[in-house]
Amino acid sequence: MKLEGQNTIAACERQLRNLASAPPGEPLKIPTKMRYLAAGGEASVAQLIVSWAQKVGTPYLQTYISDSSDDQLAEFPRRFYGLIAALCADTIGGTPATVDVTEPLKKAAIQRLTELMGSNPKEAYRGPTAEIVCADHLGRESPYLLYQSLPEGGHRLRSRENFRLLADWLFRHTMPIEYQQAINPIASQAIGGMLFELIKNTEDHALVNAAGNLLDISIRALKTSHSSITPSDLARIVADFEPLATYCTSLRAPAGSAQTHLFELSILDSGPGFAPSLTGKSLTELSIEEEEQAVRHCFSRSTSKNHDRFGQGLPHVLRLLRQERGFLRLRTGRLSFYVDFSLPDIAEEGPDALRTWRSDDLAPVGGSLLTILIPMIRRS
Repeated sequence: MKLEGQNTIAACERQLRNLASAPPGEPLKIPTKMRYLAAGGEASVAQLIVSWAQKVGTPYLQTYISDSSDDQLAEFPRRFYGLIAALCADTIGGTPATVDVTEPLKKAAIQRLTELMGSNPKEAYRGPTAEIVCADHLGRESPYLLYQSLPEGGHRLRSRENFRLLADWLFRHTMPIEYQQAINPIASQAIGGMLFELIKNTEDHALVNAAGNLLDISIRALKTSHSSITPSDLARIVADFEPLATYCTSLRAPAGSAQTHLFELSILDSGPGFAPSLTGKSLTELSIEEEEQAVRHCFSRSTSKNHDRFGQGLPHVLRLLRQERGFLRLRTGRLSFYVDFSLPDIAEEGPDALRTWRSDDLAPVGGSLLTILIPMIRRS
């Protein structure tokens, strides 16, 4: 399976269909640099990579790195999808395929992961973006921004209030300063609460499969980015994914700018998915209708620990997105959901707001990926 240099959400869906029928051990060839990764595209590539690594059993990754002195060796893991790929692969080849770059690329990936997990991760970021990655299968599961050290040893997830502060920090680091004053007052509380509940849920359910067995490959990650792009270019990039294309036609460049500015946040895990986590059943034990009902329940205001594991975070984020005319995409299991609050008929904030993107050949995906987009405005 070969990933092209230009990638989109729809291209990832095509590759997922190819993966569903691929033989065991199917290698993945991936370029160092990709284009068209705005509006959730890069996180979609990362989810595709995780899905591939879990399905093939012994992941063999092929790169375009020529040898241990190639500059791409350092550049590859500095990209979000490249880091995920290197952390998931058992063996890594170069170009030509006889070149083995497993040891140097793994070393570079672990070095960057260590920097991201430390108390000053900004040194490892690339521009206006933030990345937090847990590689649980490698024993790298407690980054400083998410976990606090305990005096007796070990780590504990930070408090909900710490996650509110984290959300505020992510805004400040990702958004240009001229847009920060226009951040919605409820944004930090809503997104911080959502992050706290989703990360806590991954601790409980995303480290194992539906049968309760530890996953051979376990990735949990968070990524923010700031996209600055003309509306026409953005519409062209997302044109083959209809829900997002419709949303992008509603965007306008803010006053004083020729470009649309978007804040993007994606949360990725490699667990069994929303519905199996909630029901305790595998996808094969659930009908599509049962899976959809379970996912919608996760956006209900009644959700809390045990029976309902997502608290108030997801409903509050829907309220924020409605106020900001934002967009949400969720890819989990055999389903793809979205909410487009630019549409005049979307008044709900609960599970009824979710729309399903229907496709007869939508392939199962590993884990879950939730992406939110918020258009930025300037405050005069």
